[in-house]
Amino acid sequence: MDADDPYHGAISETTGTLPLTYPAAFGAELRRACSPPYEAPVVVYVNGALMAGAWFLLPLPLQDQLFTLHGALAFPIVLVTWMFSDVPATNVLGSDATRALAALDDPRAVRRLLYAKNAVLWLMAAPLCALIALGIGFTQNDWVSTIVTVVGILVIPVGSLGIAAWLGILFPYHSLPVATRWEHRRPIGRMIVRWLTLAVIPYGLVPAITVLLAAPALIGWAVITGDWQRRIPYSDLGFVVAVTVSISAAAFFFGHAVSLRLVHRRHDRLAAYLSDPDLG
Repeated sequence: MDADDPYHGAISETTGTLPLTYPAAFGAELRRACSPPYEAPVVVYVNGALMAGAWFLLPLPLQDQLFTLHGALAFPIVLVTWMFSDVPATNVLGSDATRALAALDDPRAVRRLLYAKNAVLWLMAAPLCALIALGIGFTQNDWVSTIVTVVGILVIPVGSLGIAAWLGILFPYHSLPVATRWEHRRPIGRMIVRWLTLAVIPYGLVPAITVLLAAPALIGWAVITGDWQRRIPYSDLGFVVAVTVSISAAAFFFGHAVSLRLVHRRHDRLAAYLSDPDLG
């Protein structure tokens, strides 16, 4: 990369070969996340802080419009969903263009890269939200619903990650500094409008996927009980969560299997795009 290139430093340089095992891939991704510019942690925790601020500080009428779930244990559920609902869950190739390019010709390397990114994102959000749920359960002395909630927090969002990656494979974008992107904003449709659209979509896409994963269990419970309006009692909540966890686990592996097919079919276009930050 030429030192006079205005994009110099915007995309990380290759360092060594790609990891050959899943633990090594996870370690490499964790080190990347914990190194400047700390893209994933900043996005995840700022997103979580904004959600928490909205939950506790907005007037009740606005809270009712923004959040469909209410109650103490609903907070960590909504929090983990919001923390996953950001660009690290979708822009899985464009945010790491150099390593993604190096992996494109090896499906196993692509799978390790995607799994490692998902694992690090999960590590930054799910355990924290599970601990919050345990703290709430301790204060309320309601351990049955708390344990069910914790299991749901730790497992259910994982399914959405496998499917959310499709967006970043179909429509990747480079992680350019905002100042650099604005300086080279022409054509504005590609450099600004497309980027902003793809940066905002995850906030609706990931929750929608999570709802779809939970829908079969919720609909099944309503059909079996014949009750479409009453809240699910705690005695049945464990069953609903267990079914949703199973669906989520299947969705994770199915989603990544589809991702590998998409990478294979779009190989040439992805290679051309990821190697050229001028494409935005």
